[in-house]
Amino acid sequence: MNKTLVAWALALGVAMPAAAATGVFGSYLAIDTDGAGATAPTWYGAQQPGSQWLSAFGGANLGSFALGSTATLAGAELLTWKNGGGDITGATLNWRVDGGSYQSIAIGWTANSTFTDVAGNTFTNWGDQKWAGLSTSSTNFLAGLSAGTHTLQVYFTGLSNEGNRDSGSAANPFSASFAVTSPVPEPASPMLLFAGLALLAVLKRRRA
Repeated sequence: MNKTLVAWALALGVAMPAAAATGVFGSYLAIDTDGAGATAPTWYGAQQPGSQWLSAFGGANLGSFALGSTATLAGAELLTWKNGGGDITGATLNWRVDGGSYQSIAIGWTANSTFTDVAGNTFTNWGDQKWAGLSTSSTNFLAGLSAGTHTLQVYFTGLSNEGNRDSGSAANPFSASFAVTSPVPEPASPMLLFAGLALLAVLKRRRA
């Protein structure tokens, strides 16, 4: 809101309509599918604010994972804005699998404008901020899952002095699917087969 207009309104005793002075305008998520950092994580766009886009997380297929393997939430990025008396004081990634309870991980503050987001877009407006990284990068979203098709859901929250500002929401999160597969039993090796035949031959001789 224009500062001069606010000053005139205060001087004249005119009531001004309330306007939000905080918000979010972009969000991204990184998935590490090998769980051990052997390869770089894959970044996905959730709410994408610029002309440079990443693969969308919403509706994505994250692939198949062997039962008992590890895949982690390796990174997150939230873009926020503030002006007037508004202030963003923190950020979180909220996630769940198959409609369970949401769990939250803090996202650390990284930069005021000017900055470039993970997709390569640059933002210069005063009050724009980037929050990136996670307080833990070892969140294995495969833990405890059985074989089958599953859904990973996330949304992002900017904490402000005006209340929470969400990218997505608990009721309407960004959702991606993935599968967990059981290992296929390997056939018996020739040596084991030979041993079994030899044992049968010995038992046959004893019965003769």
